[in-house]
Amino acid sequence: MTDEKYGQSKPVDVLNVRAMSAKRQYVRDLVNRGDAEALSLLVECLCDESWFLRDLAENVFPELGATGARTLLPLVEGGLWFSRVSAAHVLGRMGYHPAVPALLRLTEDLNQTVAEAAREALIAIGRQRGAVRIAHAVFRLPPDARRARIRDMIARDRQLADRIERLMRSEELMNATDIESLTDDSTAVRATEEGVEWEVLTGPPPPQAEAEEADGEQP
Repeated sequence: MTDEKYGQSKPVDVLNVRAMSAKRQYVRDLVNRGDAEALSLLVECLCDESWFLRDLAENVFPELGATGARTLLPLVEGGLWFSRVSAAHVLGRMGYHPAVPALLRLTEDLNQTVAEAAREALIAIGRQRGAVRIAHAVFRLPPDARRARIRDMIARDRQLADRIERLMRSEELMNATDIESLTDDSTAVRATEEGVEWEVLTGPPPPQAEAEEADGEQP
């Protein structure tokens, strides 16, 4: 009877493995294509009921850079609850600064899983040189909502929350109109934080920046 049991389950197991392998290959093929249709199909993967397929798509989206990230913004605003979660995961992982306003709105989502994913995504962006972008957006919230978002961040990363509050006290930064070009590396941001160890605030520079600095030091 034991042999019969295993004999019955084996075809199912084989089919499952084949299905998983096919999904991996499908997602990889879409990334390799990288055209508009492929991007649209990858977004559809994030809307699929299959957790496995959504996870595959989440993991490869960062390879598509800003072009891929932009396609996720409509999903943040109006996708299914699990699609909104996936979009928030990806945007946070990518540190995509333009997503900050949409993610802030998502923190008010009635679905707590969605709201939590948005809060974690904001922290991830803040840790990737996006603190000033968050400060600029939070500053524009109504007072109650502003305090709620700061409390959320304090609970997750007190140092980042303190920095965002400090940036919000800069009238020059909060009144900046060209926010797209304003990053944590900007001269204006650095000027508000004189006397504070820069790498403590922003983390070490990315490998490319380190290499460029090393080249500049060579005689």
